[in-house]
Amino acid sequence: MALNHTQLRDFINALKIGICRTSVGPGAEFLFANTAFAHMLGYTPDELLGRRAADIFAVSKQFREILARLKKGDPLDNHEALLRRKKSGTVWTSLSVTVEYDAAGRACFLDFVVEDITRQKEIEKDLSRSRELFKVIFDNSAAAITVTDKDEKVIAWNPFAEQMFEMTREDFFNKPVKALYPDREWRKMRKLNIRRKGVVSGIMTKVIKKDGTTLDVDASISIIRDAQGNMAGCIGILRDISKQRRIQEMLVKARLEAEEANSSKSLFLAKMSHELRTPMNAIMGMLDLTLDTGLTAEQHENLKVAKDAAGNLLRLINDILDISRAEAGKISVDAIEISLAEIIRSVCRGLQILAQNKSLYLNWDVAPDVPPLVMGDPVRIRQIIINLVNNAIKFTHKGGVTVSVSLQAARTQDCDVLFAVRDTGIGIPPEKQSRIFEMFSQADEQTARRYGGTGLGLVISRKLAELMGGRLWVESPEGGGSAFNFILRLPVSTRPAETARVDAGHAVSPQDDVGRLKILLAEDNLVNQKIAVRILEKRGWDVVAVNNGKEAVEALGKSRFDMVLMDDHMPEMSGVEAVAVIRTEERQTGLHVPIIAMTANAMAGDREKYFAAGMDGYVSKPVDRAQLFQEIINLVKQRKED
Repeated sequence: MALNHTQLRDFINALKIGICRTSVGPGAEFLFANTAFAHMLGYTPDELLGRRAADIFAVSKQFREILARLKKGDPLDNHEALLRRKKSGTVWTSLSVTVEYDAAGRACFLDFVVEDITRQKEIEKDLSRSRELFKVIFDNSAAAITVTDKDEKVIAWNPFAEQMFEMTREDFFNKPVKALYPDREWRKMRKLNIRRKGVVSGIMTKVIKKDGTTLDVDASISIIRDAQGNMAGCIGILRDISKQRRIQEMLVKARLEAEEANSSKSLFLAKMSHELRTPMNAIMGMLDLTLDTGLTAEQHENLKVAKDAAGNLLRLINDILDISRAEAGKISVDAIEISLAEIIRSVCRGLQILAQNKSLYLNWDVAPDVPPLVMGDPVRIRQIIINLVNNAIKFTHKGGVTVSVSLQAARTQDCDVLFAVRDTGIGIPPEKQSRIFEMFSQADEQTARRYGGTGLGLVISRKLAELMGGRLWVESPEGGGSAFNFILRLPVSTRPAETARVDAGHAVSPQDDVGRLKILLAEDNLVNQKIAVRILEKRGWDVVAVNNGKEAVEALGKSRFDMVLMDDHMPEMSGVEAVAVIRTEERQTGLHVPIIAMTANAMAGDREKYFAAGMDGYVSKPVDRAQLFQEIINLVKQRKED
C-alpha cells in the first residue's frame, strides 16, 4: 500500500539520519528538513525553512563547489563538509546529494542525505595524533627502541638505539636480537617466559655495543600479536643505566665514608665533652666552695656572676651534645612510672626564683582528670618544660608565665596529655615562627643580640617531643604573648600515686641523713679530687682519695668503705677496669660495695655503659652537689633495705 503525503513526512522525520531539500542555484533555500537534520544543527525544522543553504556551511565556498560538481554531472556521495550550528560550534558531516529534474529535464530540487560524522573525525584525529606522537616518541626517545619480527630479527629501531649501540643501519637490519646480549644475559631473559606473559618490564641486564663493550640497561619487552593471537614480533625498550649504576656505587662509597666520618665526629665530641667537662667541674666546684665561705657582698656578687656564666657555658655544651645525639639517633627514651604533677611542681618551684627576680609570676596547674601515674621519661619531659619555661621568662617583662597540663583524650591503656607554657611576653610574628625551631636561630638578629642564647633549646625540645612520639608547636599572635605546646601519648599506670618515681634534682632534705659515711674517691685530676673531697667532707662524710683504679682496688683490699666514687679515664688502671677487678673479687667474698661513676663522659650511652660494667650509679661532671648527694643516699638506703 502506497504511503500518503502525511505518512511519508512522518516516516522521514522518524529517521535518525538527516534529510533535507533545497531549491536549485546559488541562492538555494531550504524547502524541507527532517527533525534529525534540524536537531543536528540546533534548529527546529520550521526555523530552517527559507534559509539559504550556503549559510549553514562553515566554509561558504564548499556549497559553490558542490553545485559546480553537480552541474558537471559528477556524483556526490559521502562528501565531507563542516556545517555551522545555529548558536555556536560546528559539526562534521558526510553529504550525499542528488538532483531532481522536472518533466522538461530541468533541475528543480536538490535532495541531501546528511550523516553526523563528528565522532568519527575525532577518532581519526586522535589516531593521527597518536601516530604522530608515537613517531615523535620513537624518533626522539632517550631510550633505545627495537622492533623484531616473529623470527626474532631486528626490523626497526630508533635513532637513540643507533647512538647507544654505536651501530649503523647496516649493523642493525635483520640482526638476530640475541646477538645484542651477552650469552649469560640472554639465557637469563629466556627464563622470564616473556612470550607467555606478554609484557615484562624492569629487567636489569646488559647489552653489547658494536665495539664489544657492555652497557647496563633497564629493559622492557612487549610481545606483538596478530589478529589470531599469534606472536608477530616484539618491541624492546632499553634504557642505559650505566651512569646510575656508577652513581649508586659512588653513593654506597659516600655512605660508608659518611658513616666513618660520623663515627669520627662522635669520637671527637666524646673527647671534647670529656675535656671540657673536666675543667668545668673544677671551675664550678671551686665557685660553689668559695661561695659557701665568708665573703663581702661585692665578692659574693662577683663569684655569683662567674658561676652564672659557667652555668651558661655548661648548658651550651649540653645543648650541643644533645643536638649531636638527636641527629645521630642516639638519645634513648625511658618509660617508667612518673607523676606529672610532681614533675611540674618540682620544675616550677625550682624556676620560681628566676621569675621573681624579674617581678613575674610563675603559676602551674595540672587538671584533676590527668591520670596520677603514667609511664614516661621524667628526665626528657623535665628537660622540655625547663627549656620552655626558661624561654618564657627570658622574653617576658610584665605579667608572667603559666604552665598547664590537661587531658586531651583518654583510652583504656593510654592517654593524650597536652603540656602548655604560656607567657605574656613579646610574642613572635607569624612569618618568623618557623625560624625559632632552626638550629642557632631566633626570631631575628635584634632578638638574638638583646636576649642572647644559642637558639638550641627549642630545637632540642621539639626533637625530644618527637622522640617520645609527640609533637611541639607554638601559637603566638604578635605582641600578645606566646604559647608553646607539646602533646604526648602516655601509657596509664593503675598503681597508687604515692609510688610514683620522680626524677632526681631536688635538694637533699634532713630526712635524707644516712649517718657518717666512709667514701673512697678515685680521681686522677688533683683539682677535681680536692673539690670532691671538700664537698663530701662538708656534708659530714669521711673521704679517702686515690689517684687511679689500681690504687682504688688496693684501698678496698685494705679497708671497708660504704661507697666508691669512680672516675673512668685514669692512668695505671681505668675506672671500668678497676670495677671489673672489684666485682670479680666480690664474687669470692659475697660482699658488694656500691660504686658510682663520677665522670666527664656524658655522651649518649655512657650511663648504660657504666651500669653494664658493674657500677650502681652515675653522675656526670661538672658535678651537681645535690644530685651527687641524692645518688649516694639512694644507694646507701637501697643497700640497707637489701
